[in-house]
Amino acid sequence: MSNSPGADGRTADSPDTEHLLREALEALAGEVHPAPDAYRAAHGDWQRRERRRRLILASLIVAVFTLAVVLGLLVLNHAPTGPGPIPHQPPSP
Repeated sequence: MSNSPGADGRTADSPDTEHLLREALEALAGEVHPAPDAYRAAHGDWQRRERRRRLILASLIVAVFTLAVVLGLLVLNHAPTGPGPIPHQPPSP
């Protein structure tokens, strides 16, 4: 009775599906050949994205800094020029 199911539900003479799948994928992978300049193209694309990301980040930092300086100057420009909330008292003799 070699066809009786084992503990895992498979019969003793059934092929191992994982083994067959592994062999099929290895055979398929052996037929795949990368393009000669694939790494160079991918690396160039990555560098372009990195440069663009850094440029956008630098531009955003400059814009926020400029806006903060302009707003600070406007606030200081509209500050009252008179005495502050604490009146100036002359020194006592």
